[in-house]
Amino acid sequence: MNAQEIEPGEAVAPDDDKSAVKTVADTAVPLEVGAIALGADGHIQRNDEDRPLHFSFTACGIRFEADLEGRSAPLRIKANLGKLPYSAESPEGRRLARSVLAATDRLHRGQILLSEKQDMVLQGELTPPSPRTPVSVIATAAALIVDFKPYVDLLADALAARPLAAAARDEASGGALPNEA
Repeated sequence: MNAQEIEPGEAVAPDDDKSAVKTVADTAVPLEVGAIALGADGHIQRNDEDRPLHFSFTACGIRFEADLEGRSAPLRIKANLGKLPYSAESPEGRRLARSVLAATDRLHRGQILLSEKQDMVLQGELTPPSPRTPVSVIATAAALIVDFKPYVDLLADALAARPLAAAARDEASGGALPNEA
């Protein structure tokens, strides 16, 4: 076998300085979010720019959007929790939802607001500890979720509240809507 032939399963040493291992080894440890990136040539490269990070995740059955504008910026999360119930649809549910929305003013890290289109929107922010490793950023997002969880649970109850007459009618019809029977 000459130098040009490679056996299957054999490791090949890179001919240039673009190896992922070398790139990561030359980067300060611990690796902060955004410290390495995929270059235009498809290789991993060191990234010294302070670039924003955007990601989404699901927690408690809710899809969250998260933004970190830079290395010194707070982590901001946002989620649409659904529409505020109409008074005719569920007066009790609407009252409970409005009470929960008002109570979020007590939170120090965010609140749940009502949009112009009557969407209940959760917004929160917290600065991750330094160094901003992926673990610390995710832990920061989890801390925000824990703060909001009691309010989110109460809103779920508000959205599930239905007038007694509608609940009795649904139960009598086996839970089917009139067009489904």
